[in-house]
Amino acid sequence: MKVKISDKVIAAYSTRQDGNMSLCYGDTSKALSERKKFLADLGIDYSKLVGAQQTHSKNVAYVTEADLGKGALLYDSAIADTDAFITDKPGIPLAVFTADCLSVFLYDPVKNAIAMVHAGWRGTQKGIASAALDCMRNRFKTNPADLIAYFGPCIRSCCFEVEADFKKYFPNKVIERDKRLFLDIPAVNAEQLTHAGVKPGDISDCGFCTVSQNDRFFSFRKEADKAGRLISVIMLR
Repeated sequence: MKVKISDKVIAAYSTRQDGNMSLCYGDTSKALSERKKFLADLGIDYSKLVGAQQTHSKNVAYVTEADLGKGALLYDSAIADTDAFITDKPGIPLAVFTADCLSVFLYDPVKNAIAMVHAGWRGTQKGIASAALDCMRNRFKTNPADLIAYFGPCIRSCCFEVEADFKKYFPNKVIERDKRLFLDIPAVNAEQLTHAGVKPGDISDCGFCTVSQNDRFFSFRKEADKAGRLISVIMLR
């Protein structure tokens, strides 16, 4: 599904109907062809895609033309131990792959720079989205007040049941319902971004839950090792 951020940006996330976009999770037999079709519909060459070997870290990579194609055709060629990308170079498609984790799209319309973030609960606990923003501030002189943010599909507080120790990880963001505890990952990321200076009105959220809408999205919690992965991609024109 296309994400409307700016005419200067191509951004989208896939659904189950688009196929599994992962080269290492779920049924990967058609992953390259399904990637190719999905990205071609966006005007993106799948062989130029930049992906990461995601590890739920807070590591952010600055991507240039030298990185084009890393992770595009082989998982082993993806950028190692990384969960967010930033760039100010046009024509570089940045991608993360998710099946319950949150994808965060960031765009600085003043400096014309972007970020793509993979934010599971571990990365969220470490502040991966605000780490990407810090890198944009340091490298591009991004003013957080200029930033536009968008949240893709993920497991939501309706379905993300957690243990009591999550209360110490995420104070005030663990919700109690019927003596059970649930976490709102988008709310935590929104709080982190606004704390860093992003205007609340410039944070949008698709609102889709990968678990309760499992017919439309892959979900690791629901499907375990059988789960494929959605792709979230952003590129400067």
